[in-house]
Amino acid sequence: MENTKISAMEFDSIVPVDDLCMAIGLVCNSQRRALRHYALTDGRELTVNTARNEWAMKNPDEFGSASSLALKLGLVENGAFSKAMEVVDSLYTEREKIPATFGYTAFSRPTWDFTDTCHPKDRELGRLITRYGLSMDNVKFHTLEGLLPNVKSQKPERVLAMSVGENRDSFMAFNGQMFRQIGDAGISTMGQRRKDQICMVYENPLDFLTLMESVIRNEVYPIMARRYHIILNGKRGLTEACGYLKSNPDFLEVRCFMPKNKFGQTAFAAINDAVKGTAIDRSDLFHGFDSLFEKYRPKVPESYRKWKASQVKKENKVDVSETVNVGQKEVKKNVDKHPLLGGEKSAVIDRKEGGMKL
Repeated sequence: MENTKISAMEFDSIVPVDDLCMAIGLVCNSQRRALRHYALTDGRELTVNTARNEWAMKNPDEFGSASSLALKLGLVENGAFSKAMEVVDSLYTEREKIPATFGYTAFSRPTWDFTDTCHPKDRELGRLITRYGLSMDNVKFHTLEGLLPNVKSQKPERVLAMSVGENRDSFMAFNGQMFRQIGDAGISTMGQRRKDQICMVYENPLDFLTLMESVIRNEVYPIMARRYHIILNGKRGLTEACGYLKSNPDFLEVRCFMPKNKFGQTAFAAINDAVKGTAIDRSDLFHGFDSLFEKYRPKVPESYRKWKASQVKKENKVDVSETVNVGQKEVKKNVDKHPLLGGEKSAVIDRKEGGMKL
């Protein structure tokens, strides 16, 4: 596709600054309302104002739009934005393939396989969660990073993991493709038990992290932090969660954020039965989407979709002059070189009498 004809103004109208930052692999450390703070490789911080679609940096003071950032990062050659559009195309292609929910592997790994645990700091994991709309500050607070041996490639891989069980000696890990059980199966819990407390129930860790990111961004985290959170971790934790909720009737409310799929319906029905029909279905928070994660993760902007459609239309437009069949003989028209006065006439030769009839 020809991207060299895109002007700086057109590039700014097509590509959000925030998406350009994600496309080149910058990691989002934190976000507050419309401000997202990215870490640069030289140690400086780049702030993106998503409402204004502009970026800014300090020491020295710099600011601008998507096109100026692409120029600063060396993605513009001779005034052409082909290289910049290439990395953005790759991001949006990847974004279109992200599912609403991720599956669980059928096999568990022993806990001694999970080594080098620490707070998340791996840059590739940081890029992954940034492209999901999460920030490092949020993920560091709730998860760990660890090393797992890869059976197929024989090379270890870094994964995000959330503690499982009361002793927190088992984990639910995520590698960007699926969830993997490490040690014993069970539920993950967040928060401390308090009087007159609301309990929030999620199907998977990503839905939980997504909601936490939303409340942090909107500066209502203190309210949410006082609540108790239960993560089912798939089918394996449903029975344990139902037993826990049944034996703790002192929750003020039990609110469920189950995905809109078959298991989500089964899970809510089981939880609702365990709490004697008092569970509250909060899937209305992601109306029109299949999960909390799907609603809040970054989307492909409509401006890009329209531009892409216009490019495809141009490519499919066929020039008639280029499609003439040169092997076909041209049919000569019978033109009367001496038309009669008063308008066009048709001449017919009478084969029998040899005369011409008008």
